[in-house]
Amino acid sequence: MRAAILCLLLPCLALACKCQLSMSACNEAASTDVIFIGTVEAIEPSFLDSWNASQRAALTALNEEYARVQNDHSPAAFTKLRDAYLKVFPDLPAEHRKRLAAATSTAALADIFYWILDHGKRVRLRVKTVFHGEELDDDETVQVWTAFGDCGIPFQIGETYLVYADSDEESDVMTTGACTRTRRLSDAGEDLAYLYYFKNFGDSAGRIEGFVTTDLLYQRELDLAHNPEHISSPVPGAVVELKATATPRYATADAQGRFVFDGLPAGPYTLSAFTPSFPTENHQLTAAREVRLAKRACALQILVAPQ
Repeated sequence: MRAAILCLLLPCLALACKCQLSMSACNEAASTDVIFIGTVEAIEPSFLDSWNASQRAALTALNEEYARVQNDHSPAAFTKLRDAYLKVFPDLPAEHRKRLAAATSTAALADIFYWILDHGKRVRLRVKTVFHGEELDDDETVQVWTAFGDCGIPFQIGETYLVYADSDEESDVMTTGACTRTRRLSDAGEDLAYLYYFKNFGDSAGRIEGFVTTDLLYQRELDLAHNPEHISSPVPGAVVELKATATPRYATADAQGRFVFDGLPAGPYTLSAFTPSFPTENHQLTAAREVRLAKRACALQILVAPQ
């Protein structure tokens, strides 16, 4: 049965990956072992490279050999099938290639095929900048594992990424996936803004972020297990005031009603929202809300304005 569905393998693995938890840049930085910028130098095995144009042709070739084996049970036919596997995976580690070479049945080959897929891709990156992780140095080469299919990162050779990875102390293997904030550096603008403070501001690297909304029942839709990117009934343009000392700071809510304050030391703060005409007109939209921020902490706040 496994041999018969090899031709369906790639479409099946394109199913959406479901993340039980997704975090903001601030929360993920606090809970991730290693964060760095790196450029991809190699992806192994190359068959699992999402951008490998020959992947479909290689899979077709395997299925053709399988079809022959169904009608020709000779040792020569099986040898051709096994050789086809070895050709598809020329860059497997030596111990994995030994498993392929030692296989004695089509079922064993299929099992090894799926075992290779389950072990995912090994991505070699040249480190450019380290934000977190004492074991990394700039310009060294590191290897990161990611799943094959939609739950992995579609790394491209030559492209540069912001990588959030967890490190296994026993195996010394770093892993990342689609449920992390790993992404192309060109798509990581907000993360880079926060990581600048995270790397350079020490204990004054706290963040307060949130939304301004007119929805009194916003909690019905707010899923705190996943980083909220928008809110119902936002108030775009609202001016949010952050007070801790005599000199307040201000941020303007975007089209989703979202605001962010970075580079904050631990301590008490007060948040208030004003109409977009502030400071020309001093019309306060929400009552002042007190927030106590811990050292290098992240705080999500929702400010509710009248309709």
